[in-house]
Amino acid sequence: MNSQTAVTKQRRVASPGRARWWILGWLLAAMMINYMDRSSLSIAAPHMIDELGLTAADIGLLGTAFSLTYAFFQLPGGWLTDRLGAKPVYVIALGFWSLATSLMAFGHHMWHFMISRVLLGIFEAPVSPTSAKIVSEWFPPRERGAAVGVYDSGSKWGPAVAPPILTFLILGFGWRAMFVILGVLGIIVAIGFWVFYRSPEHDRRVSAAELEHIRAREEDNNAPTGHIPWLRLFTKPQTWAMVLGFVAVVWTLNIFVTFLPLMLNDIYSVADEALGWYTAIPFAVGGIGGILGGWFTTKYSRMRSHLAPLACKRRIAAVYGGALAVCSILVGVTTGHFALQLAAMSLALFFCGALSAVGWSIPADVVTGSRVASLGSIQNFGGYFAGSLSPWLTGVLVTTTGSYLIPFVLGAVVAVIAGIAYLLLLRAPIRVAGTASEIGDTSS
Repeated sequence: MNSQTAVTKQRRVASPGRARWWILGWLLAAMMINYMDRSSLSIAAPHMIDELGLTAADIGLLGTAFSLTYAFFQLPGGWLTDRLGAKPVYVIALGFWSLATSLMAFGHHMWHFMISRVLLGIFEAPVSPTSAKIVSEWFPPRERGAAVGVYDSGSKWGPAVAPPILTFLILGFGWRAMFVILGVLGIIVAIGFWVFYRSPEHDRRVSAAELEHIRAREEDNNAPTGHIPWLRLFTKPQTWAMVLGFVAVVWTLNIFVTFLPLMLNDIYSVADEALGWYTAIPFAVGGIGGILGGWFTTKYSRMRSHLAPLACKRRIAAVYGGALAVCSILVGVTTGHFALQLAAMSLALFFCGALSAVGWSIPADVVTGSRVASLGSIQNFGGYFAGSLSPWLTGVLVTTTGSYLIPFVLGAVVAVIAGIAYLLLLRAPIRVAGTASEIGDTSS
């Protein structure tokens, strides 16, 4: 009887509750909408060109305007999240980027669309650092890899489902209605998040045991301490390891988002009616990679419980970076073999998703909660600022050489640099001396 009681108690300790996992549904839905909104321009572009006389160069300029705005507004977005809290920033960002998406439906001139895409970049910018902060508030360090893998997979599921769904909406209701429907969907999710989201301490579904599990701290030598001033984050090697690592994610993702349909059409003459489905396959595999990559990160961290979570994650990130490099080369060398190249593309996005998942689980292991969103936004800013070069450089190299081999070999080099940066620069959390000015002052 005593042994049976002991087993029951042990099970209760091992399974404190599952309420924290439901919060990921909100984050996943918002991330998918985020990336569907980004993809909407490329889906609507042929119809906008035919109806309004826009050119391919105009569409490209709109894409560049979004990318640069998105990159630069990472920094204030993360800072505001740490200052004001995750919930208000998340709701405001989601609501206003949805309005920006809907505004595209009412445009008739290039400057109308430019304003809409700039606003989209401004208000989409906080979503990733804010999501990382929410995960840091809801999950203990060793579970964050799996949690991030779930919501971050939306950055692959969104582009995967966008072509067939948005094409259906355009064919059924027109391209203007498609933008309105996307905007309304985002606003509904924003309202739902505002009404139903609570912090763990105020959520009635969270038991005392689960709250204790969420708030479990690592040993002092494994955890970040103190409050680091914002500008000093740029002086830390950990920050640059994360930036260089995330460049590989964005570099690879931007190539596929920009050129995947074009590659399939140019190399294999895939018919328009099948192009959306073939485009969706690699992105869907990328979404699976995000989930499985995050799950394995958590599994490995638990198996190596004698190691700090950050030590486990830097090893895994290096492995994912190496795997991404190998797969990028395979994409280049399998040109002309449709099934093989599609499989190589899928594997490349699988490891891109896995690397993204572990990358977004790292900020909470490097700094304390008062700087998680700020550090995440710096990571995302660096990744998107440098990664914005990949579509342009790929286009130049393809035009010059007539081949996609060199761009994907270059992508492999970027992935190798990412793996090395994780191994060499991400060796310990940031620990600030416990002075009152550094820990108590959160205004800097």
